[in-house]
Amino acid sequence: MDTDRAIATALRALREVPDVVGSVLAGPDGLLIASDVDRVEPDTIAAMAAATVGLGRRFAETVGLGAHRETVIQAEGGCLISYAAGTALLTVVAVPQANLALVHRAARIAAHRLGALVEALTAQPPGRAPDANPPPAPPAREPLPRRTTRPTGSGRPSAARS
Repeated sequence: MDTDRAIATALRALREVPDVVGSVLAGPDGLLIASDVDRVEPDTIAAMAAATVGLGRRFAETVGLGAHRETVIQAEGGCLISYAAGTALLTVVAVPQANLALVHRAARIAAHRLGALVEALTAQPPGRAPDANPPPAPPAREPLPRRTTRPTGSGRPSAARS
């Protein structure tokens, strides 16, 4: 089974957990890797979860609690739980009265598995030569023109107005 299919299978398996209605896997930058959600935009969940977890990480570090493991948001309409999945981030969406112990148990196992899959996805196979045709470098930008000064009636320069 290829890595992309294994990631999709792991996300789908989370739906078998009672109270889980979907999940999203994102990179640390908030870019979507894979999703299994309905009625919501997975890109938005990925980006917002990364921002929320980033804040949680900073908060935990500042208070001296150590490495971030998960962030839980409980709202009237449900729960969003984000887990560290290696370098990635797994976010699970659950119903309002979810059995969080059950969700945590299954999602922590899935996060561990997904972290390994993402690592395999991003790792370059040993012995493989680097890409023979790297992307072209972006074009050099020309500097902006300098602001000129013009003399005022007194002979002293002043900034030009645009």
